[in-house]
Amino acid sequence: MGQKVNAIGLRLGVNRDWDSKWFAKKGYGALLHKDLMTTEYLTRIYEKEGTFVSKVGIMRTKDFLKVDLYLYLTQNNPKVSGNLTKKTKESAREIIESESLLEQVREALMSMNGIKPKFPGARLKDKLKLSIIFINLDPQSSKHIIKELSMELAAYRSRDFFQDSLQIMYTGLVTKSALLLSKYFALQIEKDFRHNQFIDFVKKATPLILKTLPKIKGVRIQFKGRLNGSDRSKTQWFMLGQVPFHTFDRKIEYGFSSAFTPYGVCGIKVWICT
Repeated sequence: MGQKVNAIGLRLGVNRDWDSKWFAKKGYGALLHKDLMTTEYLTRIYEKEGTFVSKVGIMRTKDFLKVDLYLYLTQNNPKVSGNLTKKTKESAREIIESESLLEQVREALMSMNGIKPKFPGARLKDKLKLSIIFINLDPQSSKHIIKELSMELAAYRSRDFFQDSLQIMYTGLVTKSALLLSKYFALQIEKDFRHNQFIDFVKKATPLILKTLPKIKGVRIQFKGRLNGSDRSKTQWFMLGQVPFHTFDRKIEYGFSSAFTPYGVCGIKVWICT
């Protein structure tokens, strides 16, 4: 039965804290829906800008809202032509952190959360604080490891997903972001209909990355749906190390995403045990 329970919800209050922190004697359901709307809105806005939303942290008081947005900046940003160099990376970050976009997002968040300024013309920052945190690793720190992984996986070097996949998988495992990995896997399942090739790459790359990360005790990845256009839905999963679903004292990060393909919807689940 442990496999049917959300690994995060099962451990809340034990070894896992809430992503949304607030207290309400009345109107709990309304605030819960506002949290869901806030997360969905930020995901829709910023993933459209060529990023992945890894986590949304929300903290509420009576008259103040704080939102922490954790983003991963992809190497091929739709707003920036070509691969991401130092110059284009700064340009992509400038677009995401531009004051015009931040002001638009703040106004939308205040509207959907029912927050009003104290008086006309009051600053929005007095009522709402939006922090954008990039989880991208320093290229110099991971350059050597990515180079070694590239040599060991040279058979996949001609694939379009090769460099991005190595960087994102390494970042996701270092930052223990299961949601980032599941979102990226879902994106690749949607882009390339030869699903088995990408799944085989993930199976071979994951153990090589885990060798460089001794703090991670285990990883489980599952793909389910009409993979490769098969007539029936099937499940492909693999596990490296230990991922105990029933042990409460183990910290497990869980992420789930859906991939919408011409053959139907495929589900991707990722568990990371630390």
